[in-house]
Formats: sequence, C-alpha cells, structure tokens
Amino acid sequence: MTRTITGPTDHVVVVGAGLAGLSAALHLLGAGRRVTVVERDPRPGGRAGRMELGDYLIDTGPTVLTMPEIADEAFAAVGTSLRDRVELIELHPAYRARFADGSTLDVHTDGEAMEAEIERFAGGAEAAGYRRLRHWLGQLYQAERGRFLDADFDSPLQLLGPDLLRLAALGGFGRWEAQIARHVRDERLRRVFSFQALYAGVPPERAMAAYAVIAYMDTVAGVYFPRGGMYALPRAMAEAAAEAGATFHYGQGVTRLERSGDRVTAVVTDDQRIPCDAVVLTPELPVTYRLLGRSPRRPARLRHSLRPSSCTPAATAPGPNWPTTPCPSARSGGAPSANSPTPVS
Repeated sequence: MTRTITGPTDHVVVVGAGLAGLSAALHLLGAGRRVTVVERDPRPGGRAGRMELGDYLIDTGPTVLTMPEIADEAFAAVGTSLRDRVELIELHPAYRARFADGSTLDVHTDGEAMEAEIERFAGGAEAAGYRRLRHWLGQLYQAERGRFLDADFDSPLQLLGPDLLRLAALGGFGRWEAQIARHVRDERLRRVFSFQALYAGVPPERAMAAYAVIAYMDTVAGVYFPRGGMYALPRAMAEAAAEAGATFHYGQGVTRLERSGDRVTAVVTDDQRIPCDAVVLTPELPVTYRLLGRSPRRPARLRHSLRPSSCTPAATAPGPNWPTTPCPSARSGGAPSANSPTPVS
C-alpha cells in the first residue's frame, strides 16, 4: 500500500518527457488531473530519443520493444491503444547471436522454434535444459510481475510477505549466471540467457537471479520493432497526452522547485514559473536529489551515467550498394534507462 498525497492535486507538473514522464502524464490525465510536462530537450523521448544527421534518423536509445502491454496500459488510460498509434512488427527471430568461434544461434521467442534451434546448435540434452529454463523463467516472471515489478513501495517492509518467500524458493536471491547454469551447460547458451544483466549495468556473475526476469522479456515474451524506429513510441505517447489535454514545454530546463511547507507549489524553469499542486520528477537521480535539496542515504556517491550500460556505439557509412534514397531509421543497440517517476507533493 502506498501513501496518498493529502490536499489538492488538480494540477501536476511532470518533469521529463522520457518514457517514464510520458507514462506518468498519461496515467495522470486518465485520473482526471491537469498535466503540464516540462522537458529540457526540443522533443520528447529522453533516452529513447532521436538524432537527425542529414537525411538519416538515428534512434539514440533502445533498439527494440519488449512487453508492449505495459506501454499499452498508459495509452489505455486516455482511451486509446498502442497498436492504434504504432505499428509493431514482431521479430522472428528476435535476434542472432554470433560467437567468437564462428557459430551462430537464432534466438526465437517461440518455444518450439527455440528448442529446435538449440538442438541444432548444441544437441538434444541442451534443448531439454532449455525447456526447463523456459519454465523457470516463466515462474520467475509470474512471481514478480504483480507484486514487485508493477507495484510501488514506500518502505522495505512492504516487500515482506508470501510472494517474497516464493521468489526465494525459485532461487531469486542467488546469482543469475549460476541459476542459468543449472539448466544449460553450454557456455554460449549461458551467455544468451544472462547477458541481459548488462541492461541493469551488472555483470551476470554478480547479478541477483531475480533480474533474470529480463531474460524472460527478451527471450520468451516477444520482441517487437515499431515501424519507423523506437522513437515512434515516445512520439505517439506525447501525441496521445497532448490530445488528452496535456501542455508541453520543450527546451526548458528546470532550475528549482518552490515550496510552501512540505508541498511543492511551483516549478521554475529557465523561462518561466509554473504553479502546481504536485510534481513528478523523472530525470536522473542526481538531478532529482538536487531539485529536492536532499542527499541520498547511501555510502556510494550518485553519479551521472555517461551512456546506457548496454549501449554499443556504432558508426555507419554509405557503401557502393546502399540505396540512394534516405534510410528511414538507423539504430544503435541499448536498453531503456528511464528512471521510475518520483512523485513529490
């Protein structure tokens, strides 16, 4: 159970128009609030942004979309849907893994197709291990989805309960890599089902097995590519929010928050002062703490992340066989890194 803000909450300012801020805006609009979104960049997207280089459009963050139903919940809050606004292409295979020894593995989210591919790649015993691994990943997701992934907490004590025991029984507090090794022995396969720890910036051998739910999303639940590139998602979210009545201020950095007692009464940007009843902060944590005027209670100092932890920089140049017409979208690998919204009364 989470705390409820007392007093008026009619007008909420959302700071940041990344995926977290846009989702918060849509849900607030669906709850009947008046919403203003302030974004320092000239367009929405945040880390799921877009760069224009000549005739090329480059997605600067995530490459593909998993768990589209979560994004659809935000659209549904204002009476629309993700698929009405974004064309999603389910990828078969989701991707191809290529190893240093020259071997390749097509990663399918369909169970039968993946089992057959693993049998070709590493033999029948590993295919049987994959069946067990897939079942374990599904159990892990079911244990975490409603109680941990889709829940808010104001105290660590709220984590306690039968669901925590169930997660422990599944080995969720062991090491991710060790849990994968219980099911498949081939080192290459272990990498396929554990490299996703890098999305959270943690080596697989150090990551808790509870994070393996990311591998479920990546290898079981389905992988999609939005037509036009990943930027199609934040663009559609911003359009839906604007149609539902949200006001957007782009190109404005937030400099400070005004308070009255324990309430935030206004958001001050480079250009204006915006009165409000509440604010939702979605920037990087160091920026959030600076605006709040607080320091976190942790031994390690908070630092800005220079780039998404799983991002692989890439450069492209036209070759002799490239089409002469502009490419609709060029993409670099990476994982969404939007921070969870921080509501402030």
